[in-house]
Amino acid sequence: MGTPKIFNELIKYSKDITSGKEIACKKHMLACERFLRDVKRQGTKEFPYIWDEKEAAKIVKWFTYCKHSKGILTDKPIILKTFQKFIVCNIYGWKHKDTGYRRFRKAYIQVARKNGKSQLQAGMGLYELMARGINASEVYCLGTKRDQSKIVFREAILMAGKHIKKRLKITNKNIRHEISNSFMEPMSKEAGKTGDGLNPQMAIIDEYHAHPTSAMYDVMVSGMAARPEPIIVIITTAGEDFENKPCYAEYQYCSKILQGVTDNEQYFVLICELDEDDDIKDERNWIKANPIVATYPEGIEYLRGELKTALEDPDKMRTFLTKNMNRWVKEFENTYINIDYWKNCKQDITWEDVRGKNCYVGVDLSSTGDLTSVSFEFPIINDSGEKKYIVFSHSFIPAKTLQHKINTDKAPYDMWHKKGLLTATQTNKGLINDYNFVVRYIEDKREKYDLNIIMIGYDKHQAGMFVSEMEELGYECVEVKQSCRNLNDATIDFRDQVKVGNIIHDGNELLTWSIANAVTISNSFGEIKIDKDLRVKRIDPIDATINAHYLAMNYWNDGTTDLNQKITDDFLDKLGW
Repeated sequence: MGTPKIFNELIKYSKDITSGKEIACKKHMLACERFLRDVKRQGTKEFPYIWDEKEAAKIVKWFTYCKHSKGILTDKPIILKTFQKFIVCNIYGWKHKDTGYRRFRKAYIQVARKNGKSQLQAGMGLYELMARGINASEVYCLGTKRDQSKIVFREAILMAGKHIKKRLKITNKNIRHEISNSFMEPMSKEAGKTGDGLNPQMAIIDEYHAHPTSAMYDVMVSGMAARPEPIIVIITTAGEDFENKPCYAEYQYCSKILQGVTDNEQYFVLICELDEDDDIKDERNWIKANPIVATYPEGIEYLRGELKTALEDPDKMRTFLTKNMNRWVKEFENTYINIDYWKNCKQDITWEDVRGKNCYVGVDLSSTGDLTSVSFEFPIINDSGEKKYIVFSHSFIPAKTLQHKINTDKAPYDMWHKKGLLTATQTNKGLINDYNFVVRYIEDKREKYDLNIIMIGYDKHQAGMFVSEMEELGYECVEVKQSCRNLNDATIDFRDQVKVGNIIHDGNELLTWSIANAVTISNSFGEIKIDKDLRVKRIDPIDATINAHYLAMNYWNDGTTDLNQKITDDFLDKLGW
């Protein structure tokens, strides 16, 4: 096949990013790490995708037939930068080794304004329309308003070079490639178009943050069911007033893919943003959110002007942060735990390591078809008096609601069920949780590993029957009031212990996912507790864990339990303690 020139270019690019040779944000680095992992495992049983250099070269060549529509490069051929190749060649270069169909069916790219978002989408839209050899290809440019839906559509018209235009029929309503009976057209809620009955090959969403609901996204996805390899592409900046907006939910989900919290091999993600602790005045950081604008003098000067305006007018600072630095501002203000700290606490531990030890149990009981969770926390201490906490978690969900929750929560509950992290309860017609499963789970762990369960902490909501049964079995149950005032110390201390590596866990993916969903809320005194960031996000496992930590904090050192729960030399070595 010859030298895979583009493949090697992207490998070098990814290594330069991940090594720090090229400045990039953490999530950009994670995207490059993901690519490098894929390179090593391509074609394996676990990863049935291979790189198609010919297809990658084809999309790069295609852009040279398009022309710049504005700026100093107007009418010049579009020569993709390596950053842009990383996006389009990932999307088009990976194919399934058996079917030959493309790997990625969805793409989420978040980058600051003026970094060529519309140009990239328009080029891909034209490519799907006329260059992939698919008959009756339908390409839609989506927006909540007519003007928004036409931005990419108009860009496609402007950037189509002579070689492309002579094969198209262009009107204000659509672009047609009559040879293949394919078309591209804008679609907006404002125009009264719902998308029902369509069969899209490609859906393009520009500035998804402006969409109040996911209605148009959802109807496009449902309409793609009949296509063998359709794709939906979102390219957006961060937005303001983002709570309960679908774009922010998608951003959170895609962040989890990059962080390894959620597994989705068919979703391409690239997020370019200013990192949490970056100084916005340090021009070296600007390239993190502006991988094109910050690479040339005029772009830097533009960003300097925007920052100057923002510093002089505080009302403009939020816009600068969201549009120019691509930050969801509130996300950094109230995220509970930095997921990187949490992942660093993972150790190769098993239940055998805590055999015969004291522990505290926290439960979070759902009322209907949601998650119910139970956590065990084992305080341990070494000869120097240093303390650590070992955490295990398990959750329960009604069997009949599992598939529905996979769709609404965008969470792989089926995978977690197969891995033994989640029990699907079959009683009560599989529609509501049966707390007898929780009782048996706690009893089974106690008996199998000879555990000394000192206390069980619970939220009194829906807990009456559960508490009565546990007390009949001889357990001491303690109500953990779910107020900011009562949970403040435990919530802060658990987070602090995670930061310094004193919480030890086994990498439970469901617990990790719930921690990534958790944000903090506060009362008028500044006291905090955790909450979920959006309606469908679940935090039940971390809720149960904090209930257990509340008990360990308040009762471990009160003289009623053995403080000196020491660990063996073998386990000491295992923990590197």
